Amino acid sequence: MTGLPFSNLFFRNRSKSSSKHFSTLEDILPQRDALHIFEDTERSIIVIDRDRQTDPTIQNFLADHQALRGAVFKVEWVPFSDIPKRKDELRLRQAKLKSPGTVDNTAQARAIAILKDAALCRASDVHILRRANHTEVQFRIKKNLLIYREVSCDEGDSLLNALCYACTSGDNTIKPYETQDGGLNGNQPELVGTGIENVRMVRGPMYRGQHMELRVQGREQSEGSGSLPPGITLRECYRPEGELQLRAYGFTEDQVERLLSVLRMPKGIIMLTGPVGSGKTTTNYELLKQVARINPGKRLITIAQPVEYEMPWAIQLEISNTLSAAEAGKKAQEYLRYSLRMDPNVLEIAEIRDAEIAITAISAAQTGRQVFTTMHIDCAFEYASRLENFDGKILAPRITCNSSVFKCIVAQRLIPLLCPQCKEPWDYDEAAERENEREGKPKRAARAIASWGDMSLVYTKKRGGCSHCQYTGFKSVTAVAEVVEPDEELMSDLATYGADIARRRFRSRPEADTSMVEKAIDRVFEGIIDPWSILDEIDRIPTKQEIERDRRTGAYERSAAGKRMDGALASGEER
Repeated sequence: MTGLPFSNLFFRNRSKSSSKHFSTLEDILPQRDALHIFEDTERSIIVIDRDRQTDPTIQNFLADHQALRGAVFKVEWVPFSDIPKRKDELRLRQAKLKSPGTVDNTAQARAIAILKDAALCRASDVHILRRANHTEVQFRIKKNLLIYREVSCDEGDSLLNALCYACTSGDNTIKPYETQDGGLNGNQPELVGTGIENVRMVRGPMYRGQHMELRVQGREQSEGSGSLPPGITLRECYRPEGELQLRAYGFTEDQVERLLSVLRMPKGIIMLTGPVGSGKTTTNYELLKQVARINPGKRLITIAQPVEYEMPWAIQLEISNTLSAAEAGKKAQEYLRYSLRMDPNVLEIAEIRDAEIAITAISAAQTGRQVFTTMHIDCAFEYASRLENFDGKILAPRITCNSSVFKCIVAQRLIPLLCPQCKEPWDYDEAAERENEREGKPKRAARAIASWGDMSLVYTKKRGGCSHCQYTGFKSVTAVAEVVEPDEELMSDLATYGADIARRRFRSRPEADTSMVEKAIDRVFEGIIDPWSILDEIDRIPTKQEIERDRRTGAYERSAAGKRMDGALASGEER
């Protein structure tokens, strides 16, 4: 069957005598293919990943489906991210979660027992995370999340249902794909005597599951005795395995130490900058994974379009099925505001794309949370002017140039590594200059490289490559980055003079990280990067003398500014 339409495809009746019976899609499809199809037998609908329309396995399945089921099913082609949601919807329907009268006494009793145990443990919050394969019930005690219990998805659905319907305020009708608020009054008969004044509830969808957060307000403010009540055991939340991979990605030892120091800070914005394809998402993932290793008791919430890396240690909110950038931006704003009610310690916002998201991210950092995000700018020092372009009033430099909010700005690029099997020594003579000029490779750049060191150490890619590098001339890619840790002086320079002067003054400091271009030049003289890749991926190639002159100028400007400041202070003291 070919040329299938995008929606509303029906299979016409075949003879039921030829029907084959099967219970699940896995009976007839390999698991990797079954993940891309969902069969809703209650509604006679087949939901299929729209990217698999021309896949022969899927086509054969569709051709035989009527005979296998003996019934006409409608076909809907949807984004892959919709398939887990459809499965969740069916599970909720089958559990009859939409009818208040169907909440069974067992589920109610378990839900109330969880709240009672939370009160006994002096837990400030209860988190219920119904993931793809299991459900976690977590207590926040003394600022740390701990696992109280793990149960099946079906039991998790029942708990979510029972707690939602127990709410005495808000809408207590389950709406699986909407965010909802509610509350339970501690005067309810089941909670009398527990010490609970009230419980505030937030619930909604997350990537491959559902979440619920319950803020438990007690009549008596106490941190507890330090020991658990009999019969209750708690354990540490999921801690990712492995080690930080940034060194392997290309970050220097000094940069890794800088970033590890920033990760220990309790609040502030950590921003990665660079164009599309510069590796920001991968670096952010590694940083967030390290945060979970350092402190698995922190609640991490991510907002992305779409989710690119699954994080079993986080709550991931996915923006999907939006028809325009404006709609996606509006959804991101809603998720960001909503996530602040979900008891977060750490937020990841995939990208700051407008003023609303920027100001909400700043507010989150100011209220004591770590915020990881990205921005499409060329240079770390240009973040403030970019934010001001979004809205010059609410994102003026007096708001954005604040070192207590912006803790770290990382600029990053990905540079191809030369194939060690076929790379060629740099042999730059007059004939090579003429050939390079025809290819758009300027003489000025080649001569700038020569100012940095011994050219016998420099290599370039072989045109046409070899079989080891798939005839590209390159083996893989590496990251080159600049890690900027803002302080009051840098922020004052950015607000007063702008990016150019602030950048020059900051880089003149002996403790400052070197620029991306300098990192790339270092690797050129290690023989692993083609000099021309710097032009392609980062910026023009400066001479060593230019870099040294800029540093001297910046140092002089800082010294002069310091003397003026000292003079002004002395004058004020004399008065």
